[in-house]
Amino acid sequence: MSAILVAGIWALVANLVAMLPHNRLHFTLGGVLLLCFPVVLWMIGQAFGGWAVFAVVLVGVSLFRLPLVYYIKKALGKHEPD
Repeated sequence: MSAILVAGIWALVANLVAMLPHNRLHFTLGGVLLLCFPVVLWMIGQAFGGWAVFAVVLVGVSLFRLPLVYYIKKALGKHEPD
């Protein structure tokens, strides 16, 4: 049950951080959440297996979709200058 609690707290904090204005604090806390994500995945995997990890990865990608699109475009050289 602690894995669900950790994943729920992570998702709640991620949504709270998403409501912050886009400044240095927003990006710093988003980075911390991104670094904590593998720990959440590991805990979910230990408790529930691979399908649950897949579902949580989909949730994580959904929460971080805009930064992921930005960095993918940047890596492909298709982004607009900052």
